[in-house]
Amino acid sequence: MKKFLLLIPTLLATPIYANSFVNDNLNAADMMFNNGMDGCTNVSVAIMVANSPQIYGPTSSSLKSEIKNYARKCNLRF
Repeated sequence: MKKFLLLIPTLLATPIYANSFVNDNLNAADMMFNNGMDGCTNVSVAIMVANSPQIYGPTSSSLKSEIKNYARKCNLRF
């Protein structure tokens, strides 16, 4: 029990890994684009997550290049 209580602060102090958030938002944007809808809101969220590593954690370089492609499609800056 003591080990578990000591582990809780370290779990809370670690940032959530951003790759899953970025990937989920880009997948949602893809689905929206494929259905003829505007998925740029999801791309904007992915950009926000990738630009905030102190909050969400690091984003892989391959996902960053994918975000750039989507940002160009939506006329957004990244």
